[in-house]
Amino acid sequence: MATFLVLIPPGAKAGDEKARFLRDRFSWLALLLPVFWLLWQRAWLAAALAFAAQSLGSAVMEHPHLGFAGLGISLAIGLLVALEGPSMIVAGLERKGWTLDRVIVADDLAMAEEIYYMDNQTGDAPARESARTVLPASETSTRRHAPMLGLTGFGEGR
Repeated sequence: MATFLVLIPPGAKAGDEKARFLRDRFSWLALLLPVFWLLWQRAWLAAALAFAAQSLGSAVMEHPHLGFAGLGISLAIGLLVALEGPSMIVAGLERKGWTLDRVIVADDLAMAEEIYYMDNQTGDAPARESARTVLPASETSTRRHAPMLGLTGFGEGR
């Protein structure tokens, strides 16, 4: 199960078709290619800063005694973007007036979109203030589509 953050543009209501779904997880692509991942997410300033830091790391790698320090700088930038990339994207969109509408736990993006739009049509959507509340993954969505297999079997809540 993945966690998706649903952001809506300024002036839009919950359930708007322009809602943006962002998967909140570690990204291997962001680890390997942080600048390109940030450009793909339209985080222009963060991409420029990551490019500058990785350029600094490449320049330091040319030094005969500091080569590993330059590699460490480049790897640290990739790791930072891979771990904190979704948080940076959310912070940038919130500065532009977007609001975090909901946190949804689903198997994939299509299921997250289905849960979001169906909850808005049926009126089962939780209050917008609860989106910022940090909840365990089992409680962030009003629906559970599959039982969780744990050490005690298929039953939930044991």
